[in-house]
Amino acid sequence: MFKLTILFALCLTYSYPQEIKYERNKVIESLEALNKKTPLELIYNSSVEKHIKSYIFRGRTNISKMLSMTEYYFPIIEPILDSYNVPLELKYLPVIESRYNPRAKSPMGAKGMWQIMFNTAKEYNLIISSYVDERMDVVKSTKAACEYFLESNSRFDDWTNSIASYNVGKYGVLKAIKRSGGKKNYWEYRPFLPKETREYIPKLIAAIYVMNYASEYGIYPDTTKNIFDHDIDTIHIQRRLNFENLATILDISEQKIQDLNPSYKIGIVPNVENRDFYLNLPIDKIEFFLLNKDTIYQTLDRVEEKNIHPAYEEMVKKIVYTIKPGDSMSKIAAKYNCRVRDIMLWNGMNKTSIIAGRKLKIYVNADYE
Repeated sequence: MFKLTILFALCLTYSYPQEIKYERNKVIESLEALNKKTPLELIYNSSVEKHIKSYIFRGRTNISKMLSMTEYYFPIIEPILDSYNVPLELKYLPVIESRYNPRAKSPMGAKGMWQIMFNTAKEYNLIISSYVDERMDVVKSTKAACEYFLESNSRFDDWTNSIASYNVGKYGVLKAIKRSGGKKNYWEYRPFLPKETREYIPKLIAAIYVMNYASEYGIYPDTTKNIFDHDIDTIHIQRRLNFENLATILDISEQKIQDLNPSYKIGIVPNVENRDFYLNLPIDKIEFFLLNKDTIYQTLDRVEEKNIHPAYEEMVKKIVYTIKPGDSMSKIAAKYNCRVRDIMLWNGMNKTSIIAGRKLKIYVNADYE
């Protein structure tokens, strides 16, 4: 009760910037212009309006920071979305998922710019190991998100439903549709969704609008702390490599290497058979690296030969299970120490009935025999 009282008092005392005006008709007109360019359904209603106002009045600083970050991330994200033929406007989904922070972590354990859960990462073959968490790799996590959207859209044949399922799961959308009496339009079954998902689509529509028209509200990219102030490229690393030592050799801060490569959990690129690892670096540093590769590796060998590194252990592996007569989902889940809903997620199932002879994807601990 105390926290609610303080929040209410803050809302009463908060004063919006005097020079900013919200012109409803102009917003509707601008949103309709965006709507004509996308397969998404960008509608205007009171819920969307609420979130637009929140962004342009209370969220100005965050929008400014995100505009700056998109100057680096959009050239990475957009070609991937295009290659998967999913709506380019999905590049704004990280506004509401992570604020474009590849290291973001939710209380529920989702990680990365696209806030991918551990079990979902298994489904899309993202490596999670003692050294690496590819949920925080912008390229690989974006590809995983695209694969999810394609699969979901093939089921719902509706991008709004597909996006809603990204928040609540495919089964969650199907359950809401069923509770609504079979209505398949998001806005019609929306009352039967969890509160967070009821606001998910309005937040996204608002984010798309504000990120496109931020300048009309005096919101511009904040470049005061732009760490990506060089052209960046990617290099294949074929040996164990410590960020601290590499930073010294390349005359670059270790923090910048970490910022450009957030998926490496302990600042070390591992060397693992049948696994490829890459580093993002400023182009001039890559050129120096390639020109002096042999000397650099010799130096690293001398520096790191006495270092003791933790063992590389992957957290999960995929097996294919053939359903046997007498099996049930609960028996299979118990056998592999997972939940029935995990198996349903991994295999795109919306009901628990199974047929002998069919195959299921199961993800287990990497040391499972």
